[in-house]
Amino acid sequence: PVQVGPDMIHNGSYDVFVAKVTADGTGLVYCGYVGGGSAEDAYGIAVDSNSNSYVIGNTESTETTFPVKVGPDLTHNGTRDAFVAKVKADGTGLVYCGYIGGSGMESARGIAVDRSGNAYVIGNTGSTQTTFPVLVGPDLTHNGFQDAFVAKVRADGTGLVYSGFIGGSD
Repeated sequence: PVQVGPDMIHNGSYDVFVAKVTADGTGLVYCGYVGGGSAEDAYGIAVDSNSNSYVIGNTESTETTFPVKVGPDLTHNGTRDAFVAKVKADGTGLVYCGYIGGSGMESARGIAVDRSGNAYVIGNTGSTQTTFPVLVGPDLTHNGFQDAFVAKVRADGTGLVYSGFIGGSD
């Protein structure tokens, strides 16, 4: 039931959708797609005090078809990258949308937003520090086959405040 939405057209094999339900639950304020020419999955959503929605997941779509805008990274880096998108409060478009990833496979699995609009993203990665956007920490060295990652995205979406690994040898 697309209406308004960041994108009204289905773009690939699997697209993410984001919807806002009316306060009384009787209908939709908006409902639309976020996706590119390949497959996307969504795993989390958060809403800030201004009613902007933040959606995270993973995508196999490159920047030629995925709706990258502002950041945090505008270039697809591997087979599957994590993504984070900030949807305008009225649902009419994206404030920002970009990748978090390296040459391996990533997936964002959780998100929270602080009062200043910074997004905190967690997920998993198979990329090492040579290609994953490590910055500050908590650990700058990939430890095993799959590590968790934690990243803080600037409120304006233009990049990462920090990004690092959490993991052991497996």
